[in-house]
Amino acid sequence: MTWDTRPWWRPVPRGDRAPDHERSGDVTNEAGPEQSGALLTLPRNVFLDGPNEVARPDFDLFRDTLNGHFYPATITALEARPGTKGPRIAAAHLPLTTIGYVRPGTRASVDPGDLAAYHVNVALDGRVVSRCGDQTAVASPRVATVFSPDRHTSLPDWEADAAQLSIKLARTRVEEELGAMLGRPVVTPISFRLAMPVDSGAGARWLSLLNALLAAIGGSAAEGPERRHVELLERALISGLLLSQAHSYADELHAGRTQPAPHRALDRVVEQIEHEPDRPYTVADLAAIAGTSARSLQYAFQERFGLSPMQLVRQVRLDRVHDDLAEGTGTVSEIAAYWGFSNPSRFAQAYRERFKEYPAATLESGRRSRRP
Repeated sequence: MTWDTRPWWRPVPRGDRAPDHERSGDVTNEAGPEQSGALLTLPRNVFLDGPNEVARPDFDLFRDTLNGHFYPATITALEARPGTKGPRIAAAHLPLTTIGYVRPGTRASVDPGDLAAYHVNVALDGRVVSRCGDQTAVASPRVATVFSPDRHTSLPDWEADAAQLSIKLARTRVEEELGAMLGRPVVTPISFRLAMPVDSGAGARWLSLLNALLAAIGGSAAEGPERRHVELLERALISGLLLSQAHSYADELHAGRTQPAPHRALDRVVEQIEHEPDRPYTVADLAAIAGTSARSLQYAFQERFGLSPMQLVRQVRLDRVHDDLAEGTGTVSEIAAYWGFSNPSRFAQAYRERFKEYPAATLESGRRSRRP
């Protein structure tokens, strides 16, 4: 795909027993403190302070706008009485995902039928009853919901003031990512467990990946992050979901020790990383280069090098940052962003751990060496 000079995101001006919070046919999870709202940092310029596509309380407008961003759905107002906050929709269309801040402003139901994509709803406040196939859960700030394609999906009761981040994930990319991680094609749709706790553990770690992507969206207008980095964050969000949430391929994905990749396959991976460290790699990409599964590659890297493939990618990128800073040109933020480091504090910490000084010190030394 080609790029134009506009920002990379496109805001549109208009087998196991289920855990206690999720049981097929039952609704049992209780709303708790607003954990997801506290853990997520929304880019205000995109979702909160930017244009509201449904600024006036017109339910038909809300219906048409939501359908335009996501899926054709039957959307019905369940009460005539509006909520206290009013409706709001603000969306960003990225290369692999669509992310929208959605609040109906009126108690509503949404029935898109069988989805053509994978989808995650992260509730920021309030409650949303959610169904996918024979599973039912209540989305709340403690519990996100993950929907699978080819299963009847509905939100039969969405509270008027309940805001959600609705995240549409391209089906082909999710299944390609899983296939690369498994080392074989995915021939049947992935069936995710609907409820995903996000107040601790793997779900909270997945939210941190979402936070990184949201930070890139919010900083785009001012800092111009490159598309390759954005796509890497999207793919990390997808692979993180596959590793964090229970689904029909999880047992195979998390199987015990596998046959490690041979040394020559590892050499191919190392050579590729060193040749093009700026590419937006995921572990699935590197496994495809090695011709093995992601788990086999991870195990082989730990056995031979004592680190993971993605840790090697980070080390090589840090080395390139160091080389560029030592030239004494540019700025720390520009060079770090070019090599894929979007979080300044984490980058500075990682850089100091590797080189025993902060990046600004390396840059200043480089500038002094250039002075006549």
